[in-house]
Amino acid sequence: MNFKKIISIVTLFCVVVLTLCSCEKAVPEYTRTSFAFDTYVTFRIFKTDGTNTPDAVCDSAMSMLTDLENKLSVKKEDSEISKINNLAATAPVKVDEQIYWLIRNSVDLSSLTEGAFDITLGEISRMWGFYSDKPEKPDMDKLTSLASKENYKNIVFDDENRTISFAKDDFSIDLGAVGKGYAMDMLKSLFEEAGVVSGLVDFGGSILTIGKYDEGNWTVSVSDGTEKGVAGKIYLSAALYSTSNGSNRYVEYDGVKYHHIIDGRTARPSDSDIRSCTVICDNGLISDALSTAFFVMGKSKALEFYEKYPIVEFVIIDTDGNVITSDIIADCFETEKNG
Repeated sequence: MNFKKIISIVTLFCVVVLTLCSCEKAVPEYTRTSFAFDTYVTFRIFKTDGTNTPDAVCDSAMSMLTDLENKLSVKKEDSEISKINNLAATAPVKVDEQIYWLIRNSVDLSSLTEGAFDITLGEISRMWGFYSDKPEKPDMDKLTSLASKENYKNIVFDDENRTISFAKDDFSIDLGAVGKGYAMDMLKSLFEEAGVVSGLVDFGGSILTIGKYDEGNWTVSVSDGTEKGVAGKIYLSAALYSTSNGSNRYVEYDGVKYHHIIDGRTARPSDSDIRSCTVICDNGLISDALSTAFFVMGKSKALEFYEKYPIVEFVIIDTDGNVITSDIIADCFETEKNG
């Protein structure tokens, strides 16, 4: 996924006219909640063209998510990712086409963000205990030795033979920062091809909206970075929303909570001046990757990136509780009224 392709993916989204809309509540004709990627996923289908029943659409969606999770999970010994991590340092590994290009595109995004988003932090995340049901406090000296490696530069691709190899052996791939976003892209295609005219998917806080909500815009709440807090609401038609913050996934050692978003420069949870970042785009892989990247970069670097590469929109809540939005989102964002 080169930069020109990234720009083209987002162009249609960026030229949409965004207006505030107060819509009466529509009643979904179908709602289902399931579990995938270690989180809950809720499907809400409001309208279809009659090609498929909502039940059949959601059956297909869950089958697709299960298949994708089996390929991506670092917790499954026979997954594509585990196979790569176990073998790629010794010999090129033939990879499933879908996963090959997912990794290839993710490395492009790692390069574009100069490692603020980095898919090669798997070993560091494992040491912090994010793969374990009984985490143990990591060896800080060992973590320090793994900092600032930029190992995404050490992934070697062979497009002709579709193989991946590692130039070094002290890192592993973890696609947790883009897995849900990529799954949302697949869900979007699946729903649209199945005839869903209006629908919503809530995938552990990542949101996909399809079509319009009762002939108007959708209302999507934006997290303020606390466990249940809301910074405001976005009124928008079809889009993908990815949020990164440390409020819901963390480990705790000696009474201190450490969230899961790792800064590769320090091999420790990011300590930027951003408390929560929601990125809005027409592509889930990009929105997921850049929500993580912005969170790690901090406000100043995130805004510099946006000025240089205006390929997404965003809502950032800094550690002081201030809300910063991109220009387009400013026109369709309403701050939460407290009290």
